[in-house]
Amino acid sequence: MKKWAITILAAVFSVGCSAHYHTIRNGQAEVYLKAPGAQSVFLVVSGAVFEKVPAVRTQPDTWKVTLDRAYEFKYFYLVDGTVYLPDCLLKERDDFGADNCVFSP
Repeated sequence: MKKWAITILAAVFSVGCSAHYHTIRNGQAEVYLKAPGAQSVFLVVSGAVFEKVPAVRTQPDTWKVTLDRAYEFKYFYLVDGTVYLPDCLLKERDDFGADNCVFSP
């Protein structure tokens, strides 16, 4: 049983776990993504068009984007060029049939 649990944990951590969260500070939304092993991360946010905002690595496994807005918007991530939609409380289907997360302060 112990070997089985260790094997499962090793498999999970080898492919990387990711979690995301946000804070609002001084009218700005700070969005964080834990993405171990990622080489590049972008937050793609809605506006007149979707805008690809580069994230800055703040720790070896954590990336941060600061947006000059703290109002509702839709978003997803690009992690090493691949679309990543994290677990999020609010989701909305877009015009192309894909889901996007909804940031609602």
